[in-house]
Amino acid sequence: MRPKAQQKPWQRRAVQYGLYAIWPLLLLWLISSYPGSGGGGRVTRHTTAADLLGDGELLHSASRDTKVAVDGGADEGDGSGQQHHMGGADLADLSSEGEPDGVVDADAGSTLEEQQQQLEVVGGLGADADAAAAAAGGDGEAGDPLGQPQQRSPVPPPPPYDPNRIYSSATIYAVRNGNGAFSKFYYKFKNVRLTKKFLYFHMPPGMKRPTEHWVDFISGNATEPRLPSMIVIKGEVQRQKWYYLPVKYTTAPLSCSAWTKKPTYFLQVRYSYNIWHTWNEGLMGAFQTLREQGLLPLAQVDEQGNMREVTEGLSSECPTIWDEVLNGTRPEDECAQRLGVVKGTRCDFKTQPWCRPGVVSYRRFDGPIILPYTAASVMNRWAQVYDAMTTDIRDLSLADGHCFKNLIVGKTNTLNYYQPMNFTANTTVHIRERVESMAVFKQFVSTAQREFVAAEKRKNPAAAEFRGYSNPKMEVLRKGIGPEDIDKVEYIAPGEVPGLLREELPQLKEMWAKRRKEIARIEAAWKAGKIVVKDDEEGQDASAGGDDDSSEGNDEGRADRRRSLLEPRTALGGSSSGGSSSSSGGDGLAFPGGEGARRRMPHRAARALLQEQDVDGTAARAAEQQQQQQQEETEGESREQVLKRMPSILKRSDEFQLESPRPVVTYMSRNFFSRGVLNEHDVLRYILAKYNVTLRVTTFEEPLLESMELLQHTDVMIGMHGAGWTNGMFIKHGAVTLQMFPYGWRLPDNSTIRGYNYREIVLASECGYAEWVSQRWDYAFFRRIDFNRRVKMEYVLHPDPHGPHPVDGWPGNPWVYQNTYVDMEHFGPYIDAAMKAAGIPPVPNPIPVTLNR
Repeated sequence: MRPKAQQKPWQRRAVQYGLYAIWPLLLLWLISSYPGSGGGGRVTRHTTAADLLGDGELLHSASRDTKVAVDGGADEGDGSGQQHHMGGADLADLSSEGEPDGVVDADAGSTLEEQQQQLEVVGGLGADADAAAAAAGGDGEAGDPLGQPQQRSPVPPPPPYDPNRIYSSATIYAVRNGNGAFSKFYYKFKNVRLTKKFLYFHMPPGMKRPTEHWVDFISGNATEPRLPSMIVIKGEVQRQKWYYLPVKYTTAPLSCSAWTKKPTYFLQVRYSYNIWHTWNEGLMGAFQTLREQGLLPLAQVDEQGNMREVTEGLSSECPTIWDEVLNGTRPEDECAQRLGVVKGTRCDFKTQPWCRPGVVSYRRFDGPIILPYTAASVMNRWAQVYDAMTTDIRDLSLADGHCFKNLIVGKTNTLNYYQPMNFTANTTVHIRERVESMAVFKQFVSTAQREFVAAEKRKNPAAAEFRGYSNPKMEVLRKGIGPEDIDKVEYIAPGEVPGLLREELPQLKEMWAKRRKEIARIEAAWKAGKIVVKDDEEGQDASAGGDDDSSEGNDEGRADRRRSLLEPRTALGGSSSGGSSSSSGGDGLAFPGGEGARRRMPHRAARALLQEQDVDGTAARAAEQQQQQQQEETEGESREQVLKRMPSILKRSDEFQLESPRPVVTYMSRNFFSRGVLNEHDVLRYILAKYNVTLRVTTFEEPLLESMELLQHTDVMIGMHGAGWTNGMFIKHGAVTLQMFPYGWRLPDNSTIRGYNYREIVLASECGYAEWVSQRWDYAFFRRIDFNRRVKMEYVLHPDPHGPHPVDGWPGNPWVYQNTYVDMEHFGPYIDAAMKAAGIPPVPNPIPVTLNR
């Protein structure tokens, strides 16, 4: 259309008349569509969930009893009351790309149902015929707007059993909760059809439609042993936070675009860019569930190709299922073989691609399928771990409409850290399985990451090399500093804090300046010999006015003190806790499973693995020669003796040994100041002033292999709560950990609003664990960015100590992301207790430090 200034008069009139003609037509459309007008006075009927779920047929009368008729069909079931058997058709005859003859497409003409909102679908699940009629007609009995009773059409009888049709079935697996009871459940469906919008379950004759039951797919378990009506899939892809996958129970014939006969693990990860969600919801869940289903046999291989089957974390019994006939649990009658799958005691690196030194998947190239609901769940920087399990990882968009012979939905609880297990004694069977499974998983991930790094170096050695943090000062702290470099703790001191406005910074800067002046004054006096600090228990200033002629202040005394501080110790002596079951410090701090005295052992040479380039192949040739020499030396040995010498996957807490030449303390820094520590340099200074240790600071920006190597050589780990604690799974077995929490996080029942999952991770490595919660409201700094429309309160810099405190840790809560200025007077004793539990004694003459008050 031309611009208005260029239009001719007759053109403008034509446009006006056309617009005038639209209004009467619109009015007529509104009148005709109004309820009660036209159509014989019948009310406009909206499509209901009953229509969608039943393919237009009335729902059968359903009770809450989910028991189904068990026929004597030819499906390979176990005869349990829970398995809904198909009959007649032999599954082995199904082709991988075709479908049975004579099967009608159940979805023909289903345009309307595909366009309905997914939430509408679930409303009628479990409804009986009366409820279905009420949904259709509005008022209970008739569905007539005038209230006149109408003749209800009779409910058609269920179709007879057809031996030539394929029916769906399901097995409900029971897994243990934190108290050891079988109170969580996941599913294995057989002969179901999966699309992006629905999971189709084709009911056999006599099966009652299940009642409404929503299942949280991310946590991985159902809370009741019933078939699901809705699978809730949390996600963060293309700004969509929730996905809903209704389970559609239908009596229509099964129709598939293709058949997938291999066992398939259905996967989804919420926030796949986040390390916690990826590892707990994705990697650990897939790993252990596939293992317990007998789909992921593992082998431990040494450098010479000798191998043994990994049996740790598994039992020879079949998984536990829910039996409705017994109204309880029992072992599955028939299941995939879990032990004895790995054949032979040797593999060939050249002819068998799966054969690599370490813990590897025996069926990596012919194993199960991993099927993510969204591709982002597996497309991240940890994708190589999925690939190490199985190379068959498919995109659901390419399998939309396929039928699956075995589809696993949910996961076991063994490595599901949303489900705490350590409230009971560590002698129970299910906790022992978690400890063993965690040790196997760590070895598996370590092998996968080493292989990935080696492959990347072969492609581009320069690109794969890690050159350290971009900040050179932080790189110095990452490599480690000792008491002799105590001044370098200022490298971590921030000049400003993102999130605090200019007018809010003076209070924080005043606190920093005061601390620096006090530290500088005391250290200057100590170096001059004017101050003598006694043992930590006394904590008093014995300088008596700073007499320069005192025996403690002479040059020889100062030299002895500095020598005792700077020289690494060769023995720990008897200053550790002496084998007591718990250690305490501060306000009654207790460590679970405290350790006794430890001995030092020589530093392990495996630490430099894959850290250097081998451009000319010299190291590879030397390793090959060494391998040949070892093979010649062991030719006369029996295979059993060789396998016995393979390193054990499992570690015992009583085998814990401190690093050499001095213990290693790792501090986890959240330097982006979202739940950060505002005076981290004070924490670092306190540690180096009292203990002769190597202190390392990590932000976990380094590659995964670097983080694993760092934590596998850590004796004590300290850090503020956050996703970085997921890396705690790689910590050395039997180490000590101390998790920090902001102000207000302690609930009345002594739990915290978040953080129990990270406690479970480190306890699975049989580590000592303790928590510290800030007690100073004036040392808590809220972030202005966290006060939005969802938070119905005005911004304040500090929380109100007398106001309401948080009751949960939902995202967006300003209490969750507050920054903390650590009160060292309160936190210091917790550090001391952690060091004591690890067997690290304080130095005889520590550097004096002040405690902020």
